[in-house]
Amino acid sequence: LLAPSPAAGGGSRYIAGIFPALLQYMGDETTEVRQAAAYGIAMLGERCNDATFTEAMMQQAAQALVLAVDAPGAWEEEHASASDNAISALGKICKRSDAIGAVGWPRWLEALPLRADREEARHVHATLCEQVEKSNTQLLGANHERLPDVICVFGRLLGTDLIADEYLPRIGHLLKQVHSGLPQVLQQLPSHPKFALLSEENRAELEKALSS
Repeated sequence: LLAPSPAAGGGSRYIAGIFPALLQYMGDETTEVRQAAAYGIAMLGERCNDATFTEAMMQQAAQALVLAVDAPGAWEEEHASASDNAISALGKICKRSDAIGAVGWPRWLEALPLRADREEARHVHATLCEQVEKSNTQLLGANHERLPDVICVFGRLLGTDLIADEYLPRIGHLLKQVHSGLPQVLQQLPSHPKFALLSEENRAELEKALSS
């Protein structure tokens, strides 16, 4: 009902009835049910207008998504695909609402990179690149304090199939912008906690992107 085009009326009359169920099922113990609920919320965030998917509904949805990914075991292998979809849906809501984005973007970034659902991961990582290109201060921080986190995510994506090839030169360009405009960020990167998560291969990919 939601996938065709709810904004055009394809499923709009059903949304008021479906939405409470989506919230409920985000807390279901079955991975497939949570994944389907997250996909439904993502469709609302992506395709419904503000009259159909209101700010209050977006707030409720964002809370349900965060509760789901913060639940014990949410990132264990058998549950991670549902959590990937929940993070994807959260990003779509953050794009719509500045009020939610102020809290939601940092939480969204914490979850990256995604790995379990390759298709969703590639969409989400593309969004990361696009939002950094837009200098999204809610994501990066007013003083770019989360830029090191972003760079560490890029390091874990380069050389993998979790980011589309078309974004690789764009990531390289962003890294070079940091190198020229905020060199202290790269200089201080080895002391950042997330840097320890990078393998030698990850670090080599970052160096390659900076020097290419």
